Amino acid sequence: MKEKTHYTALIFDMVESRKFKDRFALQSYMKAAVEICNTVFAKSICKPVMFSAGDEMQGLFYTAQEAYRYFAFFSRLVYPVQLRCGIGLGELDVFSADWMTTELDGPAYHRAREAIARCHEGQEQPVLFNSESPGDRFINGFLGSYLLLTQALKPKTTILYIYAEFLDSHLVPQWEDLVTLVASIEAHLIQQQLLCKNTISSYNPIFSLTLEETCFEEPDSTGGDRLMISQSWKRGLNGRIAQTLGIRRQYVDAVVRTNNFAQLRTFEALIVEKLQEVT
Repeated sequence: MKEKTHYTALIFDMVESRKFKDRFALQSYMKAAVEICNTVFAKSICKPVMFSAGDEMQGLFYTAQEAYRYFAFFSRLVYPVQLRCGIGLGELDVFSADWMTTELDGPAYHRAREAIARCHEGQEQPVLFNSESPGDRFINGFLGSYLLLTQALKPKTTILYIYAEFLDSHLVPQWEDLVTLVASIEAHLIQQQLLCKNTISSYNPIFSLTLEETCFEEPDSTGGDRLMISQSWKRGLNGRIAQTLGIRRQYVDAVVRTNNFAQLRTFEALIVEKLQEVT
């Protein structure tokens, strides 16, 4: 007997994966990211994310909010690999506590499959949410706008934006889980730097990488503002990014200010909040 009536299926795959010459290295890179995320988000996952066929991955989550959190964090880990994603909220017709995500079925999976199929058809945005309710268009509008803004960032700017999430996460439910995986995350981010260098012609990295437990900071536990979402850029975060990447603080200050990083994080926090309302 299922305790919940609605779950959220997450289905995503790689875009133009054939452009990566070393397929084994790419697959290892993606598998490592899945292992990190499955550990970090373990309490939010009903069925762990796994490869289902070819470049496709899927998993099952208790809420739509947590499915998006997982995907957003995963997409940062696997950059510069680009992803398509369908998030489907609904019931399950076939469920067993002992079965893997690939053995389950029902409207949640059907809606996620429909969403990612729309992405494959050439839709303007690579991520779609589908619960078959009128509010889907509102959420997908926010998703499309946010993705358009982040995809316009230059590669080195994107790396700085990614590191802000690792050092001051607003996606990971328990920040301590990041600290316990610091060695695995650091090793993965080193591979990320190499992949960027080998696949992005304009990418000339000036970064080193030293990720230590002291780089992380516990998130604020204060309640939210009644009138507006406040996902401010923490004081001292620029310095921690500069220290982690071995670059000048002034450079980080300029990039953060010019590209409106604080506003981008607030935008994503709004998406997470709206997904929480539909679950």
